[in-house]
Amino acid sequence: MSDWLCPACSASGAETIESIDRGELVRSYRRKGIDVGAYLAGVERLDLCHCRQCDLGFFTPVRAGDGPFYAQLQTHDWYYQDDKPEYAHAAAHVPEHGAVLEVGCGKGAFRAWLGPSVTYSGLEFNDEAVARAQAAGLDVRKQPVEEHAGEGRRYDVVCSFQVLEHVESPKQFFHACVQALKPGGTLMIAVPAQDSFLAVAPNSPLNMPPHHVTRWSDRALVNLAHSEGLHQTELWHEPVADFHKEWHQTTLAYHALARLGLYRPRLVDDSLRYRLLGRVVRNAAVRGYLARQAWQADPRMRVGHTVMMMAS
Repeated sequence: MSDWLCPACSASGAETIESIDRGELVRSYRRKGIDVGAYLAGVERLDLCHCRQCDLGFFTPVRAGDGPFYAQLQTHDWYYQDDKPEYAHAAAHVPEHGAVLEVGCGKGAFRAWLGPSVTYSGLEFNDEAVARAQAAGLDVRKQPVEEHAGEGRRYDVVCSFQVLEHVESPKQFFHACVQALKPGGTLMIAVPAQDSFLAVAPNSPLNMPPHHVTRWSDRALVNLAHSEGLHQTELWHEPVADFHKEWHQTTLAYHALARLGLYRPRLVDDSLRYRLLGRVVRNAAVRGYLARQAWQADPRMRVGHTVMMMAS
């Protein structure tokens, strides 16, 4: 049990799931060409906690990235994508002639998925992304959603893709998104899915601080929506993306080995056992067999990286 308050529901008494050594996490990021040492200064260990009340997973102490951190990530081609699977699903739920606000919009790639009758606005903190969006003629500004909602602007749809997991105060962020809705409007929130293979993926530093500071299960998302008076909720899990298929299968292979007692999963693992088992799962036939065993035992393992909640 920990004394940390849940950042989504403020409940105390969360259970500690696992602790991560600072040095291990720094080295894990470094293997991806990213320096996070400054963001973890003064911290010996980070705890991954689970809120028994609302089902949120969160890291403590909170160490979130800033502008220079995300500038590092932007140098990698894989970071910002114009063709996210959730875009098509979200766009299908935007009404004609509707007003849309995207929070954390980047360069405004989602606009291209919307019809010409839709009015689009975006909020973004990254200066380069804001400049690119504005150069393309989009109404994108550098402004917190809390401030924007306080100005009284209201929308038929407020959406946010892969942002909530980065936010230190998700309750405050979510509340502001709800405030920005017109009566009867729809909120769309997409996050990495804790009810998927991602929950058991080892050595995934980008799912840890200072990148991701919270982990969202279906139940945690719905609980957050209910706490803001939104009771009509729908959850959509993406299929496994093509560029994630090998990672997905490898993760499930390790998960199957863990179920057999041959491997003890850890968030960051560079142990000899992990590396030796890596030789086993590199064999495509063995990896495929083990992956099938894993998803037959737990159907959640079949779905992809992202879940999107639509709430009204």
